[in-house]
Order: sequence, then C-alpha cells, then structure tokens
Amino acid sequence: MEYAAGALAVFGAILGLRFRFRVLLPFVMLLFLACVLFSFARGLGWLETLLIILVSEAILQGCYFGGLLIRRGFKFAQRKLPRSWSERVRL
Repeated sequence: MEYAAGALAVFGAILGLRFRFRVLLPFVMLLFLACVLFSFARGLGWLETLLIILVSEAILQGCYFGGLLIRRGFKFAQRKLPRSWSERVRL
C-alpha cells in the first residue's frame, strides 16, 4: 500500500506539472472507482472503504496542487530571466 501511495503521489505531481484542472477530474473519478472496486474485492467494510477513498484522493489532489505550485514557480522564474544573450549584455 505504501508503494501505491508513493506512485499516486508521483502521478499527482506529474499531472500538476503538465496539465490543467480539466485533466484532473477524470482521474479523480477513475481513482474513486478503483478504490471502491479494490475495497469490494478485499471485502472491506464501509468505514475502511471511506478511508481508502479519502486518503487516496487527498494524496492525488495534494500532490497535484504541489505540481501546480512548482510549475507556477518555474514560469515566474522564466519571466524574470532575460530571454537571450543580447538582452543580458544590454543590462
């Protein structure tokens, strides 16, 4: 389960770095369905199912938000840097 959580975190960060919010929504729904199917296959109760859903969604969305922040930081840094060598010489 720890490896799955780590993979989900990396996947969420990649989604945040690469895509916008509209791409996140289908993956949230797929993750919800996967969690429900996993819980039924294991024969877990409703409380364990709810915890699995909440924790997995929190990991995905939290790392997605972290990826968005990293992407925003890179875009901010690129705006501050000069675009070419000739602009550096003029400064």
